[in-house]
Amino acid sequence: MAKRAATVQIKQIAERVGMSQSTVSIVLNGRGDEMRISKESQQRILETAREMNYHPNIYARRLRGATSDGQEGQIVAVFWNENFVEDTMGRYFSGLFRAVEENQYPVEFMVKMFKNGYLSELRDSMNLKKYSGILIMGAAATDLEFLNGEELDVPLVVNRPSNKYSSVYVDGYEVGAECARLFAGRGFHTAGVMGADVGTVGVGLRELGFLNECRERGIEVRREWIVKGDRMDMENGYECAKRFLEMKERPEGLFIMLDSLALGAMIQFKGSGLRIPEEMAVVAFGLNPMLKHISPSVTMIGNSMADTGETALKVLMTVINNNIKMPISKLIPPKYEFGDSFPAAK
Repeated sequence: MAKRAATVQIKQIAERVGMSQSTVSIVLNGRGDEMRISKESQQRILETAREMNYHPNIYARRLRGATSDGQEGQIVAVFWNENFVEDTMGRYFSGLFRAVEENQYPVEFMVKMFKNGYLSELRDSMNLKKYSGILIMGAAATDLEFLNGEELDVPLVVNRPSNKYSSVYVDGYEVGAECARLFAGRGFHTAGVMGADVGTVGVGLRELGFLNECRERGIEVRREWIVKGDRMDMENGYECAKRFLEMKERPEGLFIMLDSLALGAMIQFKGSGLRIPEEMAVVAFGLNPMLKHISPSVTMIGNSMADTGETALKVLMTVINNNIKMPISKLIPPKYEFGDSFPAAK
């Protein structure tokens, strides 16, 4: 894909009209009359700016607004996949604010929602005229393809592995494989999967890692034990759990690909009288505090969304403040939090 035309700067306009940058800036900011710049000069500057396709940065004054310690203020946009809106978003932002408090970052946040697989619709927002930097959460495979084909002038941090942009991520494949190893360690011979067929990279990698490791360790995963819906919310988990309950034969262990699905599934399982973990053990991805306080409490593997948010902002601010051009990758290792749905080994 061809690179977009370079952003027109005030310096270039000043060179074209043969005036100082300060004079051009004053006129473009609407202060020409106040500073007694002639109407002829103002008109010449404005016409030249239009000819050169100059677009004033509406956030410029705020971006340059100095704080009490002399730091420049930053506007950080969070581009968020609408499929992950529930409590996941709140926990992520708690991490952002923790990073702001601990590091005294002079940051203002703005949120832009995008539909799964349609990040490209926000392409016109991805530039330094609007934001100092962008955090992208929940990019699907098609979203990553779009990003990899672009030449963007704004610092980005994505939550998927990337060779082009900075990233803060969990190894989804390894998470799935680790869960399969946990099942194998308890002597399980059968296992099932609950997920959502929405094309997100993380969910797909977790499923692939789980299925491959199960195959390597001789754990049977029948086709009917792979149950998916078309959403990643509690209601979908509730409906998927109903399908497991209708089965004549269920697996010994179930890996639920997302914590929001697990919340709905556990409500359904408990209402049916299914005994967990005696009749079917459950492990869910995502360290969701709510899963610790339901009955039975759920064993989880994954990463804290708050930690992810905190780390992502720290990486982004490092890139911005040091003008780093090479991508920074930060792998967050997954961890277990054991509950009653799959008790820790004694």
